Amino acid sequence: MPKVKTENDETKHIARPAVIIASVRSGGTFLAHCLSNHPQIFCDRGESLHYRSLWHTHLTTNRAELIYCLTHMQGWRVSMCKLTYQQAFLTEVWDYVAELEHVIWLRRENTIRQAVSVLLNQMARRGRIQRPQHTFARVEPICVDLKPEWILKTARGLLERDRKAKRRVVPLNSLALTYEEIVGPASTLADGAARRICEFLEVRYIPTLACDLTRINPQPLAEMIQNWSEMREAIEGSEFAHCLRDEADGRTGGD
Repeated sequence: MPKVKTENDETKHIARPAVIIASVRSGGTFLAHCLSNHPQIFCDRGESLHYRSLWHTHLTTNRAELIYCLTHMQGWRVSMCKLTYQQAFLTEVWDYVAELEHVIWLRRENTIRQAVSVLLNQMARRGRIQRPQHTFARVEPICVDLKPEWILKTARGLLERDRKAKRRVVPLNSLALTYEEIVGPASTLADGAARRICEFLEVRYIPTLACDLTRINPQPLAEMIQNWSEMREAIEGSEFAHCLRDEADGRTGGD
């Protein structure tokens, strides 16, 4: 539902442009939905540069000009949108983003979880399983067989992309966050992350920012992967062994 503003609201201020740069399957859409519910923030909820987006289908100019428009909406304290690494680092887009004063960089600490989510998305796109990318409805648990080498290869690719992104984003005026830091109970933005984001964007702190998105894969990996014993053994012998400790501690970070 559109947010209703009154004449007393701060609608005459020029919006402060900002962007979220998010690794794939790291909670970027969740964060954008939550921030869009802040009364002082305009935040496009989708991926503006995705080929299926409404913005993209009507794109008649270059990508940087579209991002400029989305980050200069009138009547808000902050105007922003979400970009994936691939989108943000397009030359014409990056030339604009690199000049912004407010960039939120979002990645995922549990890279194994992230890799599983990426692989499940790929399987869904190929028609091998029925799984939405994002949803507002309850999703039934899933249990699939995944090859350990697929998981490790995907996780290493994600980690390398994070390293490259870090070299670009950290020199900017950026706020670095992880999926594990932002996700609170019942589809709410975690309070600590909400405080940091509001302070960074220079808007009022709102304690209960939330959205209606449903977690798709909240269950432990041991319940999601049929060949879990084989998978666990491979992960234990890799640089991602810490992700297993997170599972054992109950910090599953299911998306």
